[in-house]
Amino acid sequence: MVSLPPPRTTELYYGGAWHTAKARESAPVTITRGLPAEGAAADPSAASQTLDNRDGTYSPRNPSSPLHDQGGRNTPWRVTVAAGGPWLNLPGSANNGLTSGAHANLAITGDIDIRLDVALDGYREEMNLAGRYETTGNLRSWLLSLVPNGLRFIWSPDGTFASAVTVTSGEPVPAYSGQRLCLRVTLDVDNGAGGATVQFWTGQRLTGRWAPLGDPVTVAGTSSVYNAASEGIQLGAVPDYTGLRARGRVHGMQVRNGIDGPIAVDLDLATAADPGDTSFTDATGLVWTIRDTGTLTNAHVRMAGEVPAWPPSRDLSGADRTVAIAPAGIMRRLDAGNRPLDSALRRYIISSQPLECWPLTDGRQATGGASLRGSAPATANPGEAQPLWGEGSVADWLEPSVGCPLQTTGTLRATPGTVGTASWSVDLFRAGRGQNEWIEITDRGAGTSADPEHKWMVFCQTVPDRILLFCDTTADGVTTTDFLGDLLAPGIYDDRPHHIRFTTTVSGSNTFWQLYIDGELKTPSMVTFAGRPIRHVDASWDLLGSQAADVSFSYLTCWDSTGPSAASVYQAFSGFPGEPAGDRMLRLSAEHGVPITVAGSVAAQTRLGIQRPERYLESLATFARADAGLLFERRDERELVYRARSTLYAQDPVLVLDFSTGVISEPFRPTDDDKDTENDIAVQRDGGATSPRAVLTAGRMSVQDPPAGVGRYDRDYTLSLETDEQTTPHAYWRLHMGTHDGLRYTRITLDLGNPRVQALIDDIYRADVGDVLRLTGLPDEYGPDDVDLIIRGYTEEIGADRWTITFNCAPGRPYDIARVGPAKVNTSGSQLNTGVSSSATSWQVAVTAGQLWITSAAHPSEFPFSVMCGGEEITVTAITGASSPQTFTVVRSVNGVSKSHAAGAALSLTRPAIVAL
Repeated sequence: MVSLPPPRTTELYYGGAWHTAKARESAPVTITRGLPAEGAAADPSAASQTLDNRDGTYSPRNPSSPLHDQGGRNTPWRVTVAAGGPWLNLPGSANNGLTSGAHANLAITGDIDIRLDVALDGYREEMNLAGRYETTGNLRSWLLSLVPNGLRFIWSPDGTFASAVTVTSGEPVPAYSGQRLCLRVTLDVDNGAGGATVQFWTGQRLTGRWAPLGDPVTVAGTSSVYNAASEGIQLGAVPDYTGLRARGRVHGMQVRNGIDGPIAVDLDLATAADPGDTSFTDATGLVWTIRDTGTLTNAHVRMAGEVPAWPPSRDLSGADRTVAIAPAGIMRRLDAGNRPLDSALRRYIISSQPLECWPLTDGRQATGGASLRGSAPATANPGEAQPLWGEGSVADWLEPSVGCPLQTTGTLRATPGTVGTASWSVDLFRAGRGQNEWIEITDRGAGTSADPEHKWMVFCQTVPDRILLFCDTTADGVTTTDFLGDLLAPGIYDDRPHHIRFTTTVSGSNTFWQLYIDGELKTPSMVTFAGRPIRHVDASWDLLGSQAADVSFSYLTCWDSTGPSAASVYQAFSGFPGEPAGDRMLRLSAEHGVPITVAGSVAAQTRLGIQRPERYLESLATFARADAGLLFERRDERELVYRARSTLYAQDPVLVLDFSTGVISEPFRPTDDDKDTENDIAVQRDGGATSPRAVLTAGRMSVQDPPAGVGRYDRDYTLSLETDEQTTPHAYWRLHMGTHDGLRYTRITLDLGNPRVQALIDDIYRADVGDVLRLTGLPDEYGPDDVDLIIRGYTEEIGADRWTITFNCAPGRPYDIARVGPAKVNTSGSQLNTGVSSSATSWQVAVTAGQLWITSAAHPSEFPFSVMCGGEEITVTAITGASSPQTFTVVRSVNGVSKSHAAGAALSLTRPAIVAL
């Protein structure tokens, strides 16, 4: 039997270090992480634990407590459990890692296949992972490294640096920080076309399916790999190449002699070593030795969070004192308060540190426009009209702003409190037809002949639809006006939001100026004097007369020479339309000061619509909902994680549970219901058009009345999308998800005190949110097939009497989409032309819609493959016939089901290719 409780350690962070806490061993630790059954965003991680407080250590208000003035509310907390086999822990210091001795198996000079099973602390930085690379004596063989844009592979045909070849994947590793993932590189030294080809890959298992990471990289000329016969493998650090050490965990490694060839190195740390070992031998005979700060450990962090409260408790005698804590993930703290985030433009301007900005978003009782950086407010000129504070609107995703009253003239003057650079930019944002408005930018010239004052003017005229540009020069009381140019039909006199920028760049005794409209350069030119820093900026209006119409202003901003580009500011002003979901989360979180890491290819992420003001976590949930990915908290750090939808596709299971072996505990109650059924779906773009309805019109899950279908289950979604064209594919993806025909296995419970379950602890403790769990050996009443489930979260109880984990799951089959490999596409409709007995091996199959099935004569390499008919899985070994019906030669009862089938019975591929969103 398994000894309970398992070795567990609770730690608190205070005083700049982690300290082991005294937990009551008799009280269980309960941990809940991840997502509920539905939705794209998780609840905060939560735990419960009892600490032994007999010495008052965990009373932060006790002056004798080490927590006094060091800890308190939201003290960092984590709990670890020592279980299963070890891995190599790499803190990233010294030359941490493992080294092997030289071995005959390493003498690979031709095609090579290198695979690593790792969980790195980051996947957007540079680390040397593994190599045979020694500069002394020119013993350079190969080196695999992580780089910010993916993976890098270096090899030398002769051991010299001069002959070394370097290639990179060109696509970042699609993993979040701390995620366990397998990395692979293959080198074909002679691709048959006069070159050598490198391909990078990622996967879940060293021996599982692989997804290409970037395109194949081909170099001219055939090649070879130098065999540095005296060199072993360095894992975790390769000091002779820049000394960039790996940080994180290494679980295993394989090196193969040839692509998918014989295994030359087979390092599985969980089975080859014990925790604390400093030397061991792997399955292929290589002897490995720990180097520097690397260690072999099996201490799993099961949750990292914060302690929000320290409620003291004691018995009546006072002899027994405890503190029952309820640690939580950082989402709990981040969800406090109810204030929406500022607009994307405001946040961008603040983070970009302008010389000054007056948002002009003050309330209706305001008498001036407050600045963002402490300068005096922008105020109306005495004797002229006051603007309409809080009554204007430039865009519905921006804060209400200042409007200009009709039949008035007026000016807002804004003066930066800090002297800026001689080169500068001024931004103003407007909406409305207006009539006449102008921006005047006065520099800090003294107004003398030796130091003239210059006033730049951008004059906007609705009629005749133009912008005029002037520059006034004042010297010794005399002002001259120069006409700089004009811009006809600028396209800004309407109710849509627009951005005007005027920029000057001083170069010697000349000043280059540029006018930008909506982020695009429209009119550049030059004047022959050296400009000065900004003294003040005036935003004026003239709305007298019958042709005048409403106009609103916002975010009058002055930038120094180092300010962001007009295009970047316009993107922020527009709410960053077209921004990939993960990139938006990264940007917003950086602005908010929240650590987050994103997994998934940027190219495969949904491009979002306008960023609208919401609370921080609500915003992330909006982005996750549009992309259909998973937002949750990292297990071993106080950090958010986003797994983009693409990371859920075509995964190998990290945990396989055979029901027939008794590893699954009660309650085990699969349900065959309509809870998640959606077969009639429309998607509306937030602020845009609605897709045609995506409707499943035929089949078991169709809108047809039972028994032909299940009836209509309609659902409308509103999503943040860049374009109206995105709505239709999003509707059909959700139709695909909502018409999965299978049981729902919402909870899978495992008793880790069961020795048969404990044998799987390495895989169980690896499993995390978004990974695939596979059920095999299920009873007949649950169907004949294996079942794949996406893990959405789990609850774990670790105690003296009970150690269990319950996975919260959703169907995984809908995510098994087409990838490079043996996926095949169904015909549009096929059925048996004549009935067959339970033993018949020759079938007549009619195609009712679409193309015929391929024949074994024309496509012999595509056979055999698997089809389903009436719940029976059949292997098709040959097909003949150039017209319908065709003759199938089959092997029966692959999944144990053996039955006769009537004419007209539907036939389809067991696992047809599904095209991803």
